Amino acid sequence: MKNAIIVFIVLVLASCTSTKKIRTNNGISEIQYLDINNTKQYVLIRGKDKSNPVLLFLHGGPGASATALLRKFNNELEDHFTLVYWDQRNAGKSFSKKTSKEEIKVKKYIQDVDSLVEYLKRRFEVNKIFLVGHSWGARLGLYSVQRHPENYIAYVGVGQELAAYEGELLSYQYTLEKAKEKNNVKALGDLEKSGSPQSGDFTKMYKNGFWGLVKQKDWLLKMGGERYGKTNYTDWIFSIWFSREYSFADLIRYGKASGFSAGNIIYDPDFNDFDFFKEIPEVKIPVFFISGTYDYNTPWELVQRYTSALKAPHKEFIKFEKSGHSPVFEEPEKFNKEIIRIYNSVKDK
Repeated sequence: MKNAIIVFIVLVLASCTSTKKIRTNNGISEIQYLDINNTKQYVLIRGKDKSNPVLLFLHGGPGASATALLRKFNNELEDHFTLVYWDQRNAGKSFSKKTSKEEIKVKKYIQDVDSLVEYLKRRFEVNKIFLVGHSWGARLGLYSVQRHPENYIAYVGVGQELAAYEGELLSYQYTLEKAKEKNNVKALGDLEKSGSPQSGDFTKMYKNGFWGLVKQKDWLLKMGGERYGKTNYTDWIFSIWFSREYSFADLIRYGKASGFSAGNIIYDPDFNDFDFFKEIPEVKIPVFFISGTYDYNTPWELVQRYTSALKAPHKEFIKFEKSGHSPVFEEPEKFNKEIIRIYNSVKDK
């Protein structure tokens, strides 16, 4: 019996993953490992009609793949788009223990986006694609549309990263205020020990360095500034675990990838002290920003202010009332309809 249990565990850990076939005349459902800038990266492409517009989703992190959650909550989009799920370098199924710290650089991620977009344009014989980014992926998205506006129909930033220092200061102030309201002595002690952010350098932002940032984000979640109505990620973890495209072993790799990528990119000077109010005051394509009312990871007030200041041929700020940092997964039906609406509003322009 003991041996049978061991065999079962090994099989579960090592189980192969697949994606459900789309059985339409012109459908596509394929898994690939592409060579992107000399690294092996996982790309899942799905859609009921591959002549539909191509939508590339840039997940957050860095290192936190959203493929499993997108497949669960946002697969409706496959009816309208050729949807590209991508595990960025060293994220999710793209994780490799051989990846060096030197490979976790902002410039390399930006180059990866450029390379993948060029591949998708060739593969599907299109001039432009529809780009959606979440959190860290939204930061990559703004870099991309600034560099190569000719590649994109439009851009949607969800939980948009905008300014290292000001964003983190607002996040800290919200967490501290909520801790005071709840009279949470432990939270107050941790937050007062760290002090408020002093700069946009993530390695030196708090008195106790990077771990001060980690602690603040932990309390932010518990104080309701990360998710609407929830104070942990347990449900999302199980969603990844039971995803058809991900195995339990992938879930383990997911954690390793996220920790390694986030823990090393903070030492890249290009990751620190960014401020899009100054660096990207104008874009050449239509842009849309979606924020949750309860998002104080990338505070919605800052996104709203940036939308007002930004020069663009068309721009919109859209607020989701029952979401925190991840409207894409917290209000998926509304999000999916909004993405379809946005595309239809720009497709003929």
